[in-house]
Amino acid sequence: MKKVIKKYSLDSEIQQQDSLEYWKNQSISHKLEVLESLRDDAIKLGLYPNVDAKEPRFQRVYTITSRV
Repeated sequence: MKKVIKKYSLDSEIQQQDSLEYWKNQSISHKLEVLESLRDDAIKLGLYPNVDAKEPRFQRVYTITSRV
């Protein structure tokens, strides 16, 4: 895979479109990994002082209500 670096201005709509396309093409598991990493970083920075960093926050609950 060829790596590409793009340079955008701060108010670029093309950047928003490219970012949206990137995240649309990522798997759900990758999105959750990134979200968990961001959450951990925010806790380490003290942005959530009432949250214990050792306590996991995400729980996966699956319920099948009906099958067609």
